[in-house]
Amino acid sequence: MNKLFIIFISFIALFSCQKDANLNPAAIKSLAKVTYVWDNGTPDIQEFTYDPQGRLAVVKDNDQTATFNYVSPLSLVVTAKKNISNTPYRTFNCTLNSKGYITKISMINPDGTLHYTYNYTYNTEDYIIKTEGIPPTGIGFATEYVIQNGNVISSKNFNGNVLGYSGQYTFDNRLENKTGFGHTGYWYSNRLFGKGLKNMLVDYKSVSPTNTITWHTQYKYELDKDGYPLTSTTVNVLDKKQGIETYIYK
Repeated sequence: MNKLFIIFISFIALFSCQKDANLNPAAIKSLAKVTYVWDNGTPDIQEFTYDPQGRLAVVKDNDQTATFNYVSPLSLVVTAKKNISNTPYRTFNCTLNSKGYITKISMINPDGTLHYTYNYTYNTEDYIIKTEGIPPTGIGFATEYVIQNGNVISSKNFNGNVLGYSGQYTFDNRLENKTGFGHTGYWYSNRLFGKGLKNMLVDYKSVSPTNTITWHTQYKYELDKDGYPLTSTTVNVLDKKQGIETYIYK
């Protein structure tokens, strides 16, 4: 299981409750920094700043810094540069729907060529129910989510048209996730990727088409006095390794 998948699953574990359209944004704590360490490895660090409207403005990680330019209500352009050289990394041309949620990301190389495309499909309740990754050539991927009672209960993950594995999710209905983030997306954002889920994820399994469990993680949280996660510990049940995410809010 590669590092990116591990981070993605941990991302689902924490950010599984997005603010409702009528919720006061001032009531949501803004995420300032995330530090992720898997199996005592090198920390992955992301830092976030926001514009006066509370929108994501800058994301800085170990390697790149991305700046967000809200060109119009239906268009967002994100420019990423390498930290060491301050040279262009990629440009992300994002299409937004009428509610400001990203429906498409076109990743453009510095030479102007297309690197990759992501598509996001929403249901009538504004939950993301499908994510697609499409390369300029070759086979892409797709993930389809089933939402029930405000939580993801299952997913199917395809390579091209071939089912690679299915996901099974268990949430703790006693734990409301207050962070304001959704269950999937390219960046940590409580505004750009639709409506989030009600509760915190406590167990995830990926199952092969032959019904073999290929990945199994469980999650534990340390919360602050307001119910926001301070840490999230991800335990791989199969190999006993673990990852720890630490969160700082503004």
